[in-house]
Amino acid sequence: MRSTDRPTLSDPGGESDKSATDYLQIRDYIRIVSRRRWIIIGILAVGLLCGVLLNWMTPPVYEARSTVQIDIDLNILGVERPLVPLDQRDWMKEFLPTQLGILQSRDLARRAHDELTRTPYSNTGPSKGLTASQTPDAAARRVPTVDEIVRGRTVSLVKDSRLVNIGFRSTDPLQSSQVSNALARAYLQQNLEFRSKTSGEASEWLTKQVGELRKLVEQNEAALQRYRTEHGAEALMTDRLGTEQQNIVVQKLAALQVAETKARTETIERLAEYRQLQAAKANQEPLDTVPAISSNSYIQGLKVEVAGLQRQLAQASKELGERHPEIIKLQGAVQNADRKLQTEISNVARAIENNYEAARSRERELDADLARQKVEVQSLNGKAVEYTALEREATSNREVLDRLLQRSRETALTRELQTSNIRIVDWAETPTIPILPRVERNLLIALFGSGGFALALIFVLEAFNTRLRSPEDVRQYLRIPVVGAVPRVKPLKGRAALLLGNAIPGRFAEMLQAVRTNLVLAPQLGAGRTLLITSSEPSEGKTTSAANIAVSLARLSQRVLLIDADLRKPRLHEVFGEDQQPGLADVLAGKTSGRDFRKTKVSGLWLMPAGSVFSNPADLLGSNRFSKLIEQLRSHFDWIVLDSSPVLAVADPCVIARVASGVLLVVDSGRTPREVATAAVERLEAVRAPLLGAMLNRVAVDRRSESYFPYYDGSYNAHYPQHEESFSPPELPSAPVKR
Repeated sequence: MRSTDRPTLSDPGGESDKSATDYLQIRDYIRIVSRRRWIIIGILAVGLLCGVLLNWMTPPVYEARSTVQIDIDLNILGVERPLVPLDQRDWMKEFLPTQLGILQSRDLARRAHDELTRTPYSNTGPSKGLTASQTPDAAARRVPTVDEIVRGRTVSLVKDSRLVNIGFRSTDPLQSSQVSNALARAYLQQNLEFRSKTSGEASEWLTKQVGELRKLVEQNEAALQRYRTEHGAEALMTDRLGTEQQNIVVQKLAALQVAETKARTETIERLAEYRQLQAAKANQEPLDTVPAISSNSYIQGLKVEVAGLQRQLAQASKELGERHPEIIKLQGAVQNADRKLQTEISNVARAIENNYEAARSRERELDADLARQKVEVQSLNGKAVEYTALEREATSNREVLDRLLQRSRETALTRELQTSNIRIVDWAETPTIPILPRVERNLLIALFGSGGFALALIFVLEAFNTRLRSPEDVRQYLRIPVVGAVPRVKPLKGRAALLLGNAIPGRFAEMLQAVRTNLVLAPQLGAGRTLLITSSEPSEGKTTSAANIAVSLARLSQRVLLIDADLRKPRLHEVFGEDQQPGLADVLAGKTSGRDFRKTKVSGLWLMPAGSVFSNPADLLGSNRFSKLIEQLRSHFDWIVLDSSPVLAVADPCVIARVASGVLLVVDSGRTPREVATAAVERLEAVRAPLLGAMLNRVAVDRRSESYFPYYDGSYNAHYPQHEESFSPPELPSAPVKR
């Protein structure tokens, strides 16, 4: 709490109050927590109860994990590529995420479901640690649906390795292990089927091509043999000139045949790529699965770039919001890079198609050139050219056949080898300890969460609590001095009010005497000594405070007159056990004389009750008769104490303030709102009332958690009598009361 330097009646400089309150910052927080401890305890109890209920209501969830190893697809046969890729790290950056995507696919979950449906809970993989209650009959177990497998499946990559954990969460521990193992087997089987299918299709196509080309070679060989038989070898040469011309034409023809052979070979190779591309499109598979596209170094580089941008976006999404400029920038970069990748894939696919069409076109052109060359050769020596053509064609077809036979044998060996780059390292074991609910974590979250909420709540309540609770609040918000404070005391049984001299606690007497001392020393009360006691609103203890202050002043051997100026709800006559009539209202109405006050049981204290009830109390109190009455009574009494109605309830206190030497505002500690007390002070200041300050009533000093007076420590109780007994100072000599 912040200290203030505003002066008080007892400390004009304000230094003592400042030194007494400056060190209370941490203690104030502790006091607030202690005062609201039951709220905190209640919220903590509710939070812990919620944590216990959550643990109790959450069914136990078990998780089993199988581990598979994904290796690089080694080319064991060394067919037309190196045994190990040159850049393994970049290749694995693309390959491993692809495999993780396959592991998380719905098709793999469907395969596992189908396997469990065919052979439920009878698979490879250990099931250790099961108790009798955890191993019910397999026939009674329900096979999880595909959606349940997708929801309960977890796939995680072991850091810095090619190991992947395939987990499954279920309330049945045996089911979790069996489904995890089924997923691992389904992944292995899917990989083998894919490799076998790809090799089978290539082998079938090559076998068909070999058969067709073998027939063609046989036809070429038969035609060449028939030509030799029919025409004879000697008929091909005539004279020297003809031989030279024939050699030139034959050489040109040979060159065209070589080019045509290469074009046909290239067409066959381009046709293989083209058919792979068409097969991928027909099966709606990604185009980057086609070897000619996936092996493109530029596409591989684009994939690496897309993966890098996606990782940056994922990392930034953990720290920034989705509308953050950096997130938007990264999203745009990912989209641009992915669009560039897809464009390049499409370009390569179109290039494959274009290359195939170009090869076919070139082959056709070479066929046409070759045909024209044949005509030219035939013009010189048709027989020799025809023979040479048959021989060249047979030779070229034989070469193509040899190459296709070699490729067909390699493909057949690869198909029969049935190798896989997937290996199951560990089978999932049946778990014995559930991963959910996390009892300790839930209880800690409930404890700290409810504790934090409770602390936040009490400090919010404290921040919105506008009630005046301490002298510092009065000085800060009302901007008036604090005359003193009176502690909260429980009234004794059967007593209507608390009066000094009636066996009250000693602390109450001492603090009230401090108030009396400040009033006696107040310079405003030096002349006239007429004290008006009021409050902001009803039930703040102003009547009891007025009675006790009057009694305390009377103990100083002073002649004190206590006037009940609250003509609307008078109570002082009840406090002293006197009759209400006649009294002040009767005097002001002219029904009785100004001597209508009576001596109380307290020595030196006289009481003028409120008197009869009138309909216009404000008019009576605002009359000149009231001013004259107070002026007359001042000459007969040392002190005049007036108890009036609350300031905000009626205008009576503002009217009475014009005849008072000082006004004391009673503030109920911890009950009176700041805005109410402020309004009361403003109303009194508006009529230029001589406001002395405020007296805090019902201050908590016994309970340290609520006390705003730490300097009233319990160790001072020894200095106070337990109860203050009644005593009567010597009576003053009786003297006639002057009018």
